[in-house]
Amino acid sequence: MPFFELGEVRLPTDDDFDYFKSMVLDTSQWKKHHSKKKVQVFTRSTSVSSFKMIKVIASLPDVSADVMYDTLHDSIYRGSWDKTMKEGHEICRISPNSVIDYHAIKAPFAFSNRDFVMNRVWRISGDEFIIFNRSVFHKKAPPKKEYIRGICFLTGYLIRRTGPRSCDFYYITQNDPRGIIPAWAINLGTKSLAPSIMKSLHRAALDYPAWKDQHDPDFMPWRYTNQQSGLSPPLDMNDILKEPDFCRTEIDESNVSEAAALKEVAAEQTNDSGDDMLNDD
Repeated sequence: MPFFELGEVRLPTDDDFDYFKSMVLDTSQWKKHHSKKKVQVFTRSTSVSSFKMIKVIASLPDVSADVMYDTLHDSIYRGSWDKTMKEGHEICRISPNSVIDYHAIKAPFAFSNRDFVMNRVWRISGDEFIIFNRSVFHKKAPPKKEYIRGICFLTGYLIRRTGPRSCDFYYITQNDPRGIIPAWAINLGTKSLAPSIMKSLHRAALDYPAWKDQHDPDFMPWRYTNQQSGLSPPLDMNDILKEPDFCRTEIDESNVSEAAALKEVAAEQTNDSGDDMLNDD
C-alpha cells in the first residue's frame, strides 16, 4: 500500500511508519544550512510543493527517548512552553494510535496566523518512537476568518534511544502556508527558526518530568488505550472531505518587513543564549 495521500483518512500500517522512517533517515539530495555540535538543519526540494522540506537532526545527551516522546504528545503541557500555540484540540479518534487534531499557531515575522487540521499517528517499536502528521479535511473544523488554513504535507518525528537518558532526535516537515512569502523569510526561517524551535523543545523536555509529576502523572492516553475513552468521538467517515473546504489560492504577504523580522530573530537568539547545551558550537 502506498503512503498516505494528502487528505486521505485510513488506519495507519507498519508500511506507513517504515516509509516515514526511511524518508527521515535518507541522506540523499539534502542541503545543509546549519551545523552546530549537536544540531543540524537540512532542506531538500520535492515534487509536492515549491516550499522545501526541512529536516532537523539533534543528538540529546540529557533527554531520554521516552521523555521526548511524551513531551511531544502532551497537549496540556504544550500550552505552557510552546509560544506559537494559540489553540488546539482533538476532533475525533480513528484508532488507538491515530487521531484528527486542530491546531492554530502564531506565525513569525508579522505574517498572518495559520491553522491546520491534521491526522496524527504514532508508534513505539523497541527503541524507536515515531509520530507524524498530515493535513486532512473535516466538516467539523471549517476554516476560521482569523486564520489562514495551511496545508501540512508531512510533519513528524523519529526518536531513537541511545541510552537511559539520551536520544537521537529527527524532525522533518513540509508545509504550504498558502502565502506569497518573500525569499528572505524562507531563508531566515530555515537558518534561524528551525534551530530555535529545537532549543525550545529541548528545554521543554528537560522540564517535563518535574511538570508531569505535578499534573496527573499517570494520565498518558497516547500510551494507555484504556485512558482514551471520552476524549473525543470516534471517526465518522461522513465528516471527511475528499477536497479542501477552502480556496487554495495564495495570500500575498510579500510586504512584511525584513528589518522587523531580523530584530525578532535577534531577540529570540538573545533569549536562547543561556545554558542550553544546544548552544554549543
